[in-house]
Amino acid sequence: MALYTLNTPPPMERPVLIFGLAGWGDAASAASSAADWLAEDGQPIVTFDPDAVFDYRSNRPILRFSSGETQTLTWPRMEIVHVRPSGRDVLVLVGNEPDYGWSGISDALSDLAQHLDVAHLVTLGSVPTPVRHGMDVAAFCTASDPRLLLPGDEMLIDEIVVPASAATVFRFAVEEAGIPTIGYWAQVPPYVGRPYHPAVIALLRKVSDQLDTDFNLSALEEDARTQIERLDEIISERPEIAQFIEGLEESIGATSKIPEDLPTADELAEEVMKYLRNPDLEES
Repeated sequence: MALYTLNTPPPMERPVLIFGLAGWGDAASAASSAADWLAEDGQPIVTFDPDAVFDYRSNRPILRFSSGETQTLTWPRMEIVHVRPSGRDVLVLVGNEPDYGWSGISDALSDLAQHLDVAHLVTLGSVPTPVRHGMDVAAFCTASDPRLLLPGDEMLIDEIVVPASAATVFRFAVEEAGIPTIGYWAQVPPYVGRPYHPAVIALLRKVSDQLDTDFNLSALEEDARTQIERLDEIISERPEIAQFIEGLEESIGATSKIPEDLPTADELAEEVMKYLRNPDLEES
């Protein structure tokens, strides 16, 4: 069974490769939504065989019904899509974080990056952090080559030990092939619904800077404003939620930096569930 299918790529000049998979390291779906936005209407170049990389009990196909009849069956996917924003060649790895074959996929992506003459790799991620919701979202970065750092990029300099996402594992393989890499991680409140539009925008702005091009984010910005207004409305009606969020703000003071005693995602989730059993919030 072939791990992936490589379609004939269009002529490309030193494309930038973007990773943004749904799954671990994708809090509030910010990273995967940013990647999907980038890849919209793009041409699939590489398609991984879902039978080879997914456990359908954890990444189940999605059925859609209408009037009692099955309309569509959508399988989990992982593919590389080619787009050309403002004439710049970009390859975007989109889809679901795979369940199987991480070592083989790492080798495949390393080989593909070299075969397609990738200039550098940008990985996207998002993490739950004790911050309040708002239009401005902080993002920190890690980089294999400091020359990829741009004005305003804030490096994560603390030593941390965390479970790896598939994208970071794949990034390591691309780094070992000698291709420069940089990763951006948006900080999202632990109580927001998905996708969290302000974080999607923050990541897309980082990609825009890396590509030295402009994106029209006006529709996303309107969605973000609506989402923030809805969150403010919910909080104004629920004093216990306001109290919880005030506690988050006090835990980090006036800085957007990640505190050294950052609770784990499970610890945050446990606290959030005490206060935020509100279906309306998930729809925001």
